[in-house]
Amino acid sequence: MKIAQVAPLWESIPPPKYGGTERIVYYLTEGLVKKGHDVTLFASGDSQTSAKLVSVYPRPLFRDNIPWTNIMYPLLNITEVFDRQEQFDIIHIHLNKSSDYIALPMAVPIKKKVLFTFHFPYPIANNHKDRHTVLQKYKDLQYTSISNSQRQGGENLNWIKTVYNGIDINLYKVHENKGEYLLWLGKFNPDKGTKDAILTAKKLGMKIFLAGKIDELENADSNYYHQEIKPLIDNKQVVPLGELCDKDKNKIYGDALAFLNPIKWNEPFGLVMAEAQASGTPVISYANGAAPEIIKDGINGFLVNESEGIDGLTKAVEKLRSLSDEEYIHMRQAARKNIEENFSIKRMVNEYEKAYNQILGS
Repeated sequence: MKIAQVAPLWESIPPPKYGGTERIVYYLTEGLVKKGHDVTLFASGDSQTSAKLVSVYPRPLFRDNIPWTNIMYPLLNITEVFDRQEQFDIIHIHLNKSSDYIALPMAVPIKKKVLFTFHFPYPIANNHKDRHTVLQKYKDLQYTSISNSQRQGGENLNWIKTVYNGIDINLYKVHENKGEYLLWLGKFNPDKGTKDAILTAKKLGMKIFLAGKIDELENADSNYYHQEIKPLIDNKQVVPLGELCDKDKNKIYGDALAFLNPIKWNEPFGLVMAEAQASGTPVISYANGAAPEIIKDGINGFLVNESEGIDGLTKAVEKLRSLSDEEYIHMRQAARKNIEENFSIKRMVNEYEKAYNQILGS
């Protein structure tokens, strides 16, 4: 097949550190090339790929301090692929920001060859009624979700498949030791629950490492870090690590007792949960968004109702600490097996390939 992959321009493909959507686009693109497909990637000019690269801008937009509200460069990126639509059997557009919605009306005349994947919750869940209205107008286009929970509020869209994100399991080795510290990793944002993770560690008297990105271009994120998180950092019990590369993530995940993921929003997937489990590290998460689809409660981690808050997180960590060495190792092995069977790159690529064939055969 001749396939176009249309990535966001905000970060390079693959991202050097943080960047969930961009990492998935990279894995998918490389996997399709390995399977013999003729793939063209529309992305920032510094992207690295085995596919053909088409770019309308030389660098990630945010690295040039272009505000997230900019729509002109995303417009150029999207129109570029539609100007070339006759070259492709499938055009796969990864919806990441509201500026990407411009692709919806452009897809109507050729909708039998266009697939949209959501990388954010269906917008009605976030009170974005204007975006919901737009999507309802184009509900008959073809969509895939990255979790079943992601469809909440937009069940009437033409969802043809759920394809879970996949990670490169070869980057992570199972660590079977019973770690002594807790870990939080992600983007510093109120919805990510960083403060809940810190307060849980403090209540337990445990060390916690924070590995994350501070988005100074996003006022809410920047204010949250500087006003709520930074005052709690003492570099002894609460230790910031900054953004980590894959090699460093493997070690910091694998040596942790548990990965804390107290998300306070309906996150559509959550790569960090899959990465932690690939290292064999149990995940303790609020039961929001896709968490119940990634975590099997009591098997490879624990799910906590958000209403239970820090007390619930604390109890879950104490359950983990109370396990015998044999029980704990068994949980780590179950975590790794869960990722190998359900959230690998191979499985993700195969499932998207099935979606493309379904579209072409419809």
